[in-house]
Amino acid sequence: MAAGSKKDRLIEEAQKLALRGQLDKAVKIYEQVMELDPSATGIRQKMAELLVKAGRNDAACTELATIGKSFAKNGFLLKAIAVYKQIQKLTPDDVTVSLTLAELNEKHGLTANALSEYKHVYDYYEKNGSSPEALKILDRMQNVDPNNVSIRLKLAEAYIQQGRAEDAYTLFSKIALQLQERGDTVSLTRLDTRVRQLFPEKAAFMLEVLAGQISSGNAAAAVNSLQNLLRSDPTNKGVWDLTITAYKRMDQPQRVRIAYQHYLRYFPTDPEPMLGLINCAIEAHETGTALELLGSYEESLLSAGRCGDLDKIYRALENSEPVNSTVLEGRIKIARHAGDEQEATSLTSRLRQLQGAADDGLTDAAHGFSGEVQPDPEFIDFPEDPVATATESPEDSPDEESAEVSGFENTADAADVFDSLDEQQATNDDEEIEIEIEIDIDIDIDADFDRPDAETSSEAPAEEWLESVGDMFETISNAPGSVKFGSEMDASDAQSHFDLGLAFREMGLFDEAINEFRTASHEPTRRLECLLMQAVCIRERGNCDTAITMLQTLLKPGLNIEDLSSVKYELVLTFEAAGMGDRATQLLNEIYEANPGFRDVSSKLTAANLGESLDFSDEDLDGFDLK
Repeated sequence: MAAGSKKDRLIEEAQKLALRGQLDKAVKIYEQVMELDPSATGIRQKMAELLVKAGRNDAACTELATIGKSFAKNGFLLKAIAVYKQIQKLTPDDVTVSLTLAELNEKHGLTANALSEYKHVYDYYEKNGSSPEALKILDRMQNVDPNNVSIRLKLAEAYIQQGRAEDAYTLFSKIALQLQERGDTVSLTRLDTRVRQLFPEKAAFMLEVLAGQISSGNAAAAVNSLQNLLRSDPTNKGVWDLTITAYKRMDQPQRVRIAYQHYLRYFPTDPEPMLGLINCAIEAHETGTALELLGSYEESLLSAGRCGDLDKIYRALENSEPVNSTVLEGRIKIARHAGDEQEATSLTSRLRQLQGAADDGLTDAAHGFSGEVQPDPEFIDFPEDPVATATESPEDSPDEESAEVSGFENTADAADVFDSLDEQQATNDDEEIEIEIEIDIDIDIDADFDRPDAETSSEAPAEEWLESVGDMFETISNAPGSVKFGSEMDASDAQSHFDLGLAFREMGLFDEAINEFRTASHEPTRRLECLLMQAVCIRERGNCDTAITMLQTLLKPGLNIEDLSSVKYELVLTFEAAGMGDRATQLLNEIYEANPGFRDVSSKLTAANLGESLDFSDEDLDGFDLK
């Protein structure tokens, strides 16, 4: 009890000394108080304020750091942030304070604030030539916001400067995948150009990115980019392979089939599209079509050493058509080509038995093949039937034959064929379908991520690229509390920024508080409350005229009674602070009339009326013996 009373006496003495301007003496008294109660955070805060007024900033920062560490240790992160922000104002060149603030903001989930502080640290290291430290900060920034493209680009370029080419390429690939999933084709094209500048040996960069996207289960998003690649170079075999893989992953056999046809148009001697077309027919249970295609491509496939693939195809056909003599003949031919005479003899015996049964009266219908190809009602009817034209003239050259198989006369027609598939599939099966294809090979490539099209260039120099990356990165250095770009603020983020604003206000850091309230106001349900708090901060900073203007602006139709009362109540307090008592009383009466139970309006109004009733004029005092 004695200690408590001594503490109270010391505090009272310190306050008197502070009021008289004897700051150093007041600080010494507060030091005695802290010896009695080291956990008295409020007293330590007052002592720090006196030290600042006395010009002893270093000592003030020491006390504030003690407070900040205590808050952080006990989980009061917002209060800790507010304290370290005050230290930062006193020591703006101390990068360790910014680093501490970044870590506290990151821990509390205030991403934009954390990035802003980390950016301050990064700029310091970069300015002082501390590249390894700057790189570490970039890496931490990426961990804070892994979806932030500008940070990742800056980090990738830093890897290049540090000689970490493999790390840079890996990160460029991840960035490309991000841009691909966002549908940002302009930035993606520019990134591809930059990667080709840095890694000329990595010609298949975009294919690697798209292959990764397809394997991760997002084949549909990769298709548009694949079509763009085909527009620019329809003779790229890798693009066709990946396009077919994408359609297979999407379970779209019709598109797979058409892709194989166009693939074959550009690669008429390649066995892959030949096998692909045949297998498409088998999967669609079109035995006749499959056999006709085999008749066209079998010799080419055998010459290419694809005997094993042909054997698998014939076995698959036999599973669905076990008594088809044409299939057996094909298997015999493959067995002999492979040098398996035992298999060929066994198959020949089966064929003779089948032919003997046919001579006894079985018709072709018994083994499911009439020798005529039945058109597939779901198969796109190209200007020329690929099977018929392939078998009409055995004297045709391979190029002519493949052109007829694909059904296209102009090599520029392949790239956009997939765009019209949905419309084609909706057409009546009995109608003849004509495909009209247009290809646009003029692809605009932005010279910068945010510049108009008029300034675009397909081959942006490395200097322009680096400048644009730097411009994007600079957007991070917005005022603390800026909305995290590329994202919407949710309720929990808004609450955190609002609470931090309250902590800043409590410590008298009004500019920081206004920034936080401004950020929290992006959440629609908190907007009015945040605007009110900004006006309150401006009032408490001593600018009552501006606060009055702001609050009067908020007095607009459409507010509910509680919100309207809140705005008027803050306006009352602002009028009082500005010495405009009459206007304050007028507003109090308006609030009381509409919402009599609101806050302490009733008691404030009673006090105001009492004050008026005790304000006697000279006439009222006439007759009283006042000496």
